[in-house]
Amino acid sequence: MMEKDLFSVSSLNRYIKQLFDRDFTLKGLRLKGEISNFKRYPSGHIYFTLKDEESSIKAVMFYEYTKFIPNTIKDGDEVIITGYVSVYPARGEYQVYAQAMELFGEGAQLLELELLKKKLAAEGLFDASRKRKINIFPKAIGVISAPGSAALADIKTNLLRRNPLIEVKIFPSLVQGADAPKELLKALKKAKEEQIDTLIIGRGGGASEDLSAFNDETLVREAANFPVPIISAVGHEIDFTLIDYVADARASTPTGAAELATIDKREIYELLANKRVELDEIITDKIGNYRHKLDLLKMNSFFENPKVMYENTLVEVENTKKRLDAFIAHLVEMKAEKIHSLSKQLHSISVDATLQRGFAIMENEQGKIVKDIKDVEVNQMVKTRLKGGVVSAKVISKEVK
Repeated sequence: MMEKDLFSVSSLNRYIKQLFDRDFTLKGLRLKGEISNFKRYPSGHIYFTLKDEESSIKAVMFYEYTKFIPNTIKDGDEVIITGYVSVYPARGEYQVYAQAMELFGEGAQLLELELLKKKLAAEGLFDASRKRKINIFPKAIGVISAPGSAALADIKTNLLRRNPLIEVKIFPSLVQGADAPKELLKALKKAKEEQIDTLIIGRGGGASEDLSAFNDETLVREAANFPVPIISAVGHEIDFTLIDYVADARASTPTGAAELATIDKREIYELLANKRVELDEIITDKIGNYRHKLDLLKMNSFFENPKVMYENTLVEVENTKKRLDAFIAHLVEMKAEKIHSLSKQLHSISVDATLQRGFAIMENEQGKIVKDIKDVEVNQMVKTRLKGGVVSAKVISKEVK
């Protein structure tokens, strides 16, 4: 019988490692399991255990591969590992060398939802500055919910109980299932065409998968661009969907949504009563103020002797009249003196005054004044005006000087 080869521990472990490394089944392996003992070391490497109901296996992911895994990975998450199985010779342990990791099932859905939430938040769709004030005195309110549902009945009943004058417009839609996102989007577009002041989107509670329709990206974006404020009433207090984040207000129950959308008629009556009291007080104060002002006016001397208001003015008018009469008389006198002076000057150069001084005026036969010796001829008849009368004569001769 031949003696078998003698292995050292190291050589045995290296041999087993070669067996693992040659097995193609163990290369490019996809392995599903639950994470436990998850640890991230300063080197960046990650060590953890992958287990199911019956077994477990140790696993490692080196730093160069960790940058591609979700940051939210933790103990208890169910994941799918892509990698290979090999032996760590130093300890003689086999383990999974993970090269990729992804969440499985609900965990993957939650991660996808979280990524979508961050994306929409980064775009500003959830910003508080976008939230609009709810009109608590609406004429019409739209409601999107499942037809015949308790949530729809609660919303409608409470709306009309609080304000019987409003019009409630129903836009029925599926609220869960594969077709729910498409149906909700269709209802939202119909509501957009109607004349409403507020829109309520609601349904009763349920498991997270039942509420998933309200996380649809297209639906959320359409809601963000809706022309009037939206109130979400999806699920219960602890349930949050993306519609809740983009809505202008959120209610934890359908009844709560109705309360946010309207003011109770009893509150209106109370408000009117308070306003009436305030108005009465304002009017009373106004009347009191005007009465006080009237009393002050009555104390004015004008009301005891109204002539006081214009007596001084009459005196001023009379004095002004006297000054004006005196001025006019003086002006007339000055003008008369000037006229008299001008008249004397004018008389001094008149024809009569000239004749009075011994001068004579000669006119030819045509009645023109003779101004020059040339204007008359010998034997021509002339008339000469002197002081006291006219002399007619015949020119016997003329002598030019």
